[in-house]
Amino acid sequence: MRLVDKLVWKDLAAPFINGLAMFMLLIFAAAYMFPMTELLVKGVPPMTVAQIVLYSMPGVVTQTFPMAMLLAGLMAFGRLSADREAVALFAAGISFPRAARGVLIAGMIVSIAAFLWNDNIVPPASTKFWELKNEAAKNIRSSSKPLTYNMYRPDGDTLERVVSIQSGFDAATRTVKDVSIVQFSTDPARKGQPEIVLFCKRAKVSDNKGTDWTYYDGYITTYAPDPKTGKLNDFLPITFDVLKLKPNVPTMGKNFDAVLSSEVTDPNRKSFAQLRAEIQEAQARGGDTRGKEVDLYGKIALPLASLIFGIVGAALGLNTQRGGGKAMGFGVAIFIVFIYWVFYNAMFVVGKNGGLPPMLASFLADIVGAFVGLILAIRASR
Repeated sequence: MRLVDKLVWKDLAAPFINGLAMFMLLIFAAAYMFPMTELLVKGVPPMTVAQIVLYSMPGVVTQTFPMAMLLAGLMAFGRLSADREAVALFAAGISFPRAARGVLIAGMIVSIAAFLWNDNIVPPASTKFWELKNEAAKNIRSSSKPLTYNMYRPDGDTLERVVSIQSGFDAATRTVKDVSIVQFSTDPARKGQPEIVLFCKRAKVSDNKGTDWTYYDGYITTYAPDPKTGKLNDFLPITFDVLKLKPNVPTMGKNFDAVLSSEVTDPNRKSFAQLRAEIQEAQARGGDTRGKEVDLYGKIALPLASLIFGIVGAALGLNTQRGGGKAMGFGVAIFIVFIYWVFYNAMFVVGKNGGLPPMLASFLADIVGAFVGLILAIRASR
């Protein structure tokens, strides 16, 4: 009976490797090629761009494991069906579940490998990727892309201020344009209410460390509620041409380089253990950890998809060759992957917004996939 497993594994190997290469190319072309080309056009050194590409690949590989396993299952059992080997197996009394055991074992191995890869290789690579992107930003003379980031109080859960840069930056002069800073009240009775709003046409760094900001052409509005009624009766707008940093003035809160990288919130920069420890610390403070929990469980859900996709591919593969051979196999694989990613990412958004429990939101795509795989396996067994 071990000959069956050897036969299946032999037919799985080549499509799996080809699938990794094909889907890596597709994902890279869709998500990274144009941004990397843009960096080259904007003057970033080619060697830096090459390094950015290199350190982006581990994250891409993580996403391709389930896709490659799906294609491998489709092509392997499609070949068994086309060569009538599946008929011979079933005639010899070997059921589909027994024939698919090799796919199940291979899927488990790939899932474990994907988790270990995602937990040990991807975090340092992702960290280096963002460091290089931030370094590349220094070579870009200017950008009109808006930037927004939040600053929190020392407890890590209370919002202190929101900084919005509407018209991008000029790296040559270390200037950001059309800046709005909203600082919120520290009074518990006015939680979430603005206390000071600053707007300026441009803010410029004037020291080597990039932390001493000077504001130009703007105004500050201070909201002072009546101590007895709590109503906002007194607004104190003050216009200015040049404003230096003062104790009662809301600040940018970051140096120039940190401002450019303020939107980096990639959970791939942390391992499963690091992210779990961060969640536990936040929960101890009473903070909202739904978004981070969805990311945490996602580190298991995505590798687990390799196992599920292998079974789905094997069940579908028995009828693939009749409908168009390899071309049909590739088409079915891409279609299933597209549906999976749309649903997977939609559930992540729902989970992070509180529409579903974090664990369910992370694993729901896998649960649906497993259910579909079970139905297909039952049909293939008949």
